[in-house]
Amino acid sequence: MMRKIIFLLSFLILAFAFDGFAQIKKANRMYDLFKYSRAIPYYQKAAKSNKEDVRKEATIKLADCYRFINDPQEARSWYMRAVEFNNIDPVNYFYLGQAARTMQEYEQAREAFLRYAELVPEDPRGAVFAEYCNLMVQWSAFGEAAEVKNVKNLNSKYSDFGPAFFGDGLIYVSDRNPSLLEDQRYGWTNFNYLNLYQAEPRFFKDFWQDMDNPVSMSTRFNQTYHDGPAYFTPDNKMIFLTRTRIEKVKQGKSDIMTFMLKIYYGELTDGKVDYKDFPFNSDNYSVGHPTVSHDGNTMIFVSDMPGGFGSSDLYQTKLSGGVWTTPVNLGSTLNTFGNEVFPTLVNDSLLYFASDGHPGYGGLDIFVSRNINGEWSVPVNLYAPINSSFDDFSIAVNKDLSSGFFSSNRPGGLGNDDIYAFRNAKPPVKTISIPPVLSQPLVMQGVVKDKSSGLPLDGATVFILNTKTNKVKVLQTGPDGIYSMPAEKEILYLSKAVKPDFIDDCLNFRIAESDTNNQFNIPRDLLLDKLEVNKSFRVENIYYDLDKWFIRDDAKPALDNLVDIMKKYPISAELSSHTDSRATNAYNEELSQKRAEAAVRYIILQGIEPSRLVARGYGENNLVNQCADGVTCTEDEHQANRRTEFKILSIDKTITNDEFDPSVFKVGDEVDVYLFDPSFFRRCFGDNTVKADKKVSEQPNVVKTEISPAAEVKNPDSPAACFGVQIAAVPNVMPVNDPWFKGAKDIKIYKSGNRNKYVAGCETTMDAALALQKEIRSKGFAEAFVVKIENNQVLSAR
Repeated sequence: MMRKIIFLLSFLILAFAFDGFAQIKKANRMYDLFKYSRAIPYYQKAAKSNKEDVRKEATIKLADCYRFINDPQEARSWYMRAVEFNNIDPVNYFYLGQAARTMQEYEQAREAFLRYAELVPEDPRGAVFAEYCNLMVQWSAFGEAAEVKNVKNLNSKYSDFGPAFFGDGLIYVSDRNPSLLEDQRYGWTNFNYLNLYQAEPRFFKDFWQDMDNPVSMSTRFNQTYHDGPAYFTPDNKMIFLTRTRIEKVKQGKSDIMTFMLKIYYGELTDGKVDYKDFPFNSDNYSVGHPTVSHDGNTMIFVSDMPGGFGSSDLYQTKLSGGVWTTPVNLGSTLNTFGNEVFPTLVNDSLLYFASDGHPGYGGLDIFVSRNINGEWSVPVNLYAPINSSFDDFSIAVNKDLSSGFFSSNRPGGLGNDDIYAFRNAKPPVKTISIPPVLSQPLVMQGVVKDKSSGLPLDGATVFILNTKTNKVKVLQTGPDGIYSMPAEKEILYLSKAVKPDFIDDCLNFRIAESDTNNQFNIPRDLLLDKLEVNKSFRVENIYYDLDKWFIRDDAKPALDNLVDIMKKYPISAELSSHTDSRATNAYNEELSQKRAEAAVRYIILQGIEPSRLVARGYGENNLVNQCADGVTCTEDEHQANRRTEFKILSIDKTITNDEFDPSVFKVGDEVDVYLFDPSFFRRCFGDNTVKADKKVSEQPNVVKTEISPAAEVKNPDSPAACFGVQIAAVPNVMPVNDPWFKGAKDIKIYKSGNRNKYVAGCETTMDAALALQKEIRSKGFAEAFVVKIENNQVLSAR
């Protein structure tokens, strides 16, 4: 019986998992067809799956669907769930901010926008919208700018919007069902297609009182798909109409049917229209929402054509000799990084339009700009109650500028979008200073690359430690390998990149106070080496005394790095030692074998299983250049052959360890450094130090050769007392011919405790040393300072 129960439970779990995949597949098909309202029930079922990846996808797509159908309350709820998942796309924080702002949850919106700004600092929207949220404290003190009411007998339980004056009445757009026989629904919202409707005021020209019931204009203007909004010239002789045509768009392997907005216009003759195509209609982008001047010769419209400032921009064209001129973008005074839509020209001097990029309450707000000497002024928000935190758009204004109609999806209406009337509107006056576009903060930016190919590395996790706050920011690279975040000057940062099956890399840097750029490019790329069988790595800074093989103290840090690698990664490896061709072959083989065995012995003593390591001495058998016996070579060429290498022999996934796992942190997190293993950032110090004002060779921390014999002297001879210029102090010995020291001369290494101090020059007077310090600082060593050298000790010069 128990077996049957276990089997039944297993079957139910498996069936539920398959059901989740089936639901997500159906939902995605609807989603790809823009049928968001129909996709929602499938995603809701998939969101209950026991598979995290299914739940994650369903949750994000649900939030997107509710955003697309303008349901901010549900969108906010699902985006709040979405950002709880690991490795979430940062844009979900932006969408959460938008939904919270619409719901007037301005503090939550501000926090979400600021989080987005941290994760995507190159996008100014996060910081700008966070600042817009701060404006609400000021704006809440404003008095009402007009009297507003819902025109109930124009509205339905569907979408009603786009009012325009026509004759003695009003024309607007609705997706209500005019007949039970006409049931063509639009999958995006699951409502019917848009059609034009007409209504007149019950009392002649009194648009504030009741309106007559609307009638469909299907026999005059409407066609199969979306018709409207429409705009009529003041003499009612011409119509300019937004209309959709179905276009087939290639999306992946499917031909998806989608809709492009297009403009059509024509003369009204006996109630009929012979429409002409606007010559700049396109199958590749939308053009729509036309409004024209009194004479019909200037048109302003909306388009998402390439080359704009945001998602959709305002453009202008003129009718010249019967031909519309090439559209001109109305510029950054009107257009933003967001959407500018539904323009309306009034008296040829005022341009009303809706925008979600200018300072507003949330969603689309209505703005007005005045034409002064041919230039459009900075737009002014019409403020509450015409505007709200929801979408307010598509205004029709009487010539007196104090009354009219607009559209809104604010709560309390009858349907998705409703028509509202307003009167006694105050003149559009700029009552507060509009904040300028915020200057971008200082941003650090770096790149993670595959060390072998040199190509950007996608999906690498980067941990950046701010040593002032002791906070660690968790970032992730995209396909371009780039990571970035806001930064401050004169703070030591540690940056470490990790990725499964790669050897990590780490560096430290500081941004100089004198740096005037808004973007600081981290001095070198983080280079990650992929773990592959038979791949060799050159180990840096393994030094031996002449004719000796014992492990010196200055070689232990490099070997400790290998210990860390062996503990982190499930590999077995060969550690090999190589010599140059000087001395006999037999001598070199014996010496290199002893050195390799000594290094392996050291690693084993640190807790690595002996079975995972092999020691091999190759002597002079694997030279990396032409410097064989009898060939004359420079010291640098011989040095290239004296090396220690680390070769991966096998990768065994069954090898486990108890090492700290940084994947427990989510991308976007900012956590205290004490939550990390104490050794996590250790390799970011020492000879990996990078100065912000100094170029370094692009080498990760396991790729150098032995230093030349001259650099192996710990305490070189020097006069009894002199003055030098100290340019570095690091735990590990660096060769004085390292590229980092380029520009400095006569460098000597002085051992001081556990530090190796690098001092240039040995001057007999302080004045000469100060002159040398000035020269060295001009080479990029900004922190170089004068020291006193006495009895081979580095002392304070003061």
